[in-house]
Amino acid sequence: MIWGLRKKSVQDLPLVLDIGTTWVKAVAFYVESNTVNVVGRGLQRQTPNSMRGGMVVDLPAVVETCQQAIDQALGGNFTCSSVILGVNGQLVEGITTTVHYDRAHPDQPLEHAEIKNIIYKVQQRAHEKLCQTLADKFLDDHPDIDLIHAAIVDVQLDGYTVENPIGFQGKRLTLTIFNAYIPLIYESILQNLAKELGLNIASIAAQPYGVSKVFVNPDAETEHKNGIFIDIGGQTTDVVVVRNGTIEGMQSFTFGGDALTFRLKQELGGSLEKAEKTKLAYANNKLDKRSGKKISEIIRAEADVWLSGVELALKEFTNTKILPSRIYLTGGSAPLPELARALMTKKWREELPFTKKPHPQMIQPDELWGVQDETGRDIQSQDIPPLALTKLTLNLVSDDDVITNTLQSIVRSMKE
Repeated sequence: MIWGLRKKSVQDLPLVLDIGTTWVKAVAFYVESNTVNVVGRGLQRQTPNSMRGGMVVDLPAVVETCQQAIDQALGGNFTCSSVILGVNGQLVEGITTTVHYDRAHPDQPLEHAEIKNIIYKVQQRAHEKLCQTLADKFLDDHPDIDLIHAAIVDVQLDGYTVENPIGFQGKRLTLTIFNAYIPLIYESILQNLAKELGLNIASIAAQPYGVSKVFVNPDAETEHKNGIFIDIGGQTTDVVVVRNGTIEGMQSFTFGGDALTFRLKQELGGSLEKAEKTKLAYANNKLDKRSGKKISEIIRAEADVWLSGVELALKEFTNTKILPSRIYLTGGSAPLPELARALMTKKWREELPFTKKPHPQMIQPDELWGVQDETGRDIQSQDIPPLALTKLTLNLVSDDDVITNTLQSIVRSMKE
């Protein structure tokens, strides 16, 4: 969906609501000339026990927290009726499906109708494959699912990668498509949440999907088409592998910044609030040398635990022959230097298909293509994931990308 609202006449704004286990983040914006213009941001901590593993368990409490974040973002100056809801990566089931299709008439050029038929079959097979996986995992009582994202990962004709195979001759067409699903029961919870807030859901988006679109610019070549994106949230870490600007797969594990805060509280004493402030002060290089060294030693031990989670997550990408060497960090704890240092160690990557030494770096606010912040406030690392979700309102696919546009058209028809 594309909103084209002009600043002078803006009254009702689209909104992103990033519902995390620890924080709710709201972003109010308008779109002009295929650029997001952010006019308000809100941040509110979830009440204790209102969320569990990314799932809403106390709807009234979460509604109240979301409303507070929305009020901060709107600032009493605007209204909002449409919302993009960001959901925790732990709730998303992602599956990458590759189908080899041998054409009956390889001497004839590929036509759009043939491509459309093949993509439709891939989508059916992907859904059946995931349903069978869930049936094996949960036995008879497996959750119903709904598709929220679909993306073309790779297109090959007779073993050669092509961007648009239409008009080409060839025998074997190979399509690889990534699909992301959420449980229908959670979708209904989100619908109730939106209803309580008086909002219409424009789309439901996995937080890692938004992060993967940080560098996407349909009008320019970019060096950031391949990479591993790691979003370190309050209680979870999302790991996304991106190839040619498209998600190849995503995994999540339960370890985030809250675990580091809790460890600091254990070692230093005091309250969780004090430990959080100490962690942020250290991340921003505001502690004296002696105190900083002590904090570093504590965080270093936890960074090793976090690193083992990253390693296990990447091992789940069984279809990936080679992992990108560039690693992009974001989220509230991304500025902690111990995490980047851990990623530069050798032992953890020995059993992973890296051909080059991993190069971790933080995503900087000025690298978020297509998003302009008009709030006058500094953009922190934790602000980038919800800001990236606003890009889903932009036209990020060129008209020449026939394959992706066909896939999106099929997805829309399957959801109707």
